[in-house]
Amino acid sequence: MTLYRRIFRYLRPHRAPFLVALLAMVAFGATDPVVPYLVKRILDGVFGGGQADLLWQLPYVIVGFAAFRALCDFVQQYLMAAVGHRVTEQLRNDVNRHVLSLSPDFFVRHSSGELLSRVTSDVLLIRSLLTDSTAAIIRDSIRLVFLLGYCIYSDPTLSLISAIFFPIAGWPIARLGKRLRRLSKRGQDAIGQLSALFQESMQGHRVVKIFSREEFEQQRFERGNRELTKTFIRSERVKALTGPINECLASVVISGVLVYGGYSVMSGARSAGDFISFLVSVFLMYEPFKKLTRVNSTVQQGLAGAQRIFEILDTPPTIEEPREPLPLPAGCEVVFDRVSFSYPARGPGEEPTRALCDISLVIPEGKKVALVGFSGSGKSTLVDLVPRFIDPTQGRITMGGIDVRNLGLAGLRSKIAAVGQHTFLFNDTVYNNIAYGNPAATEAQVKAAAQAAFAMDFIERLPSGFFTLVGEGGMTLSGGERQRLAIARAILKNAPILILDEATASLDNRSEREVQMAIEALEQGRTSIIIAHRLSTVRDADVIVVMSGGRIVEQGSHEELLRRGSEYSRLHALQFRDADVGAESVN
Repeated sequence: MTLYRRIFRYLRPHRAPFLVALLAMVAFGATDPVVPYLVKRILDGVFGGGQADLLWQLPYVIVGFAAFRALCDFVQQYLMAAVGHRVTEQLRNDVNRHVLSLSPDFFVRHSSGELLSRVTSDVLLIRSLLTDSTAAIIRDSIRLVFLLGYCIYSDPTLSLISAIFFPIAGWPIARLGKRLRRLSKRGQDAIGQLSALFQESMQGHRVVKIFSREEFEQQRFERGNRELTKTFIRSERVKALTGPINECLASVVISGVLVYGGYSVMSGARSAGDFISFLVSVFLMYEPFKKLTRVNSTVQQGLAGAQRIFEILDTPPTIEEPREPLPLPAGCEVVFDRVSFSYPARGPGEEPTRALCDISLVIPEGKKVALVGFSGSGKSTLVDLVPRFIDPTQGRITMGGIDVRNLGLAGLRSKIAAVGQHTFLFNDTVYNNIAYGNPAATEAQVKAAAQAAFAMDFIERLPSGFFTLVGEGGMTLSGGERQRLAIARAILKNAPILILDEATASLDNRSEREVQMAIEALEQGRTSIIIAHRLSTVRDADVIVVMSGGRIVEQGSHEELLRRGSEYSRLHALQFRDADVGAESVN
């Protein structure tokens, strides 16, 4: 019932059309007893009593009655469908808004294909529950109640015989409904997993082809598809059992009514009109009852979909907004004060993975600080703490003297621009991808940012220039072109703190020199944090921080660190030895 109440909260903003639809349903259902009443009047009044004037009046009554029911049926169907689409719209908005508020670690645990299946197919199941199922339950329940009332009024004895059917039929329906809900949830989970497999194959199609793994991916998809099909077939078997069970039970009851009622007509205890009228009522009752038993499957599927949707909506963001955010500081000095961070345990019985240990570091305002070290040393984790993609498990980070956890997330991140090694572009135009960094920017400012990132040459060669679509993930562009658009986006944001994660990694030598000049101009007067793999790009950094095993092992200028002959010196010697070997092999 808690789940039901939560689902039906989405109907509150649409109370007016829902109530009108409800009234139309009541009117539609309440007029059902008119049919057996008309049958009785025709049999007893026209054929039995010879009332010729009644024969001429009945067509007008029947046409008017049909028109009224048709109007009620149209109103309830149209309004319920409209409410259903509005509810679907709101559900999708809520899921999307909540997913956007979640922290990056959520997307590590959930694939995008699985989330997509929830926001599409699961939401549609909830809509069917709220509109189709609700309408059927209300409309057909009202029809049953009024028809049952007419049956009891016209013949209490026969009504008692018929009433035995309902509790007997209810027991198997309830049992089958519980199993159907479990199967429905399992089926929706399987759809999510299959969507994730399909999306991976599409996104990684180059990897699949270069390693000739098409057959492996096909087999993997077929296994998931086979399990999904098995689950759906089991669901259909459960749904298919409902109708035959009711048919068998109903046949027993109707047979009993026919035998008893027919005998009573033959003995003169009741008229043929009374009996046929009652029999018509019973047959009319069977139709809504059959629909109600069938709608149970839709209800169970909708509840299963609602469980999956609310699992997302109930997932709290690990990075929370402060209740009373402090004003943004004027300064941009970033200080790490005895910071440690551990990734949560991956499974039961496993220990958390420590990524950072007791980091203390000052990044002065307006200075350029480079983070270097072997892969896995904790550089990216350290940088992710600044915009609060993650929060430290111990210690704190301050910006301008204020703990970043006391700043509003939007305000904090407005002070930071970032360019990562793995560039992401939206399936939109070149112009809109650059303007994403500052939606209020003018066309001249967007073009100036592209010019500063040395992107104008290739943009002008594109078929539609700035208004060329870059494709999903920017795949119509080269890696270097995507990187320069990302740099232009960061330039346009014009934030006081700049984070660069090997921003020139995908560029050729010429483009790297050009973009490096653009970055150097961009760094002027800004607090810059640079993750560097190539030490040649950070020789001019004010401070180079060397990391190893989640700790800072040394820091200083390029010259100072080389003179010490420690970790940085070994990194430098190793990297430039590899570069010399590569140059010799080319020569």
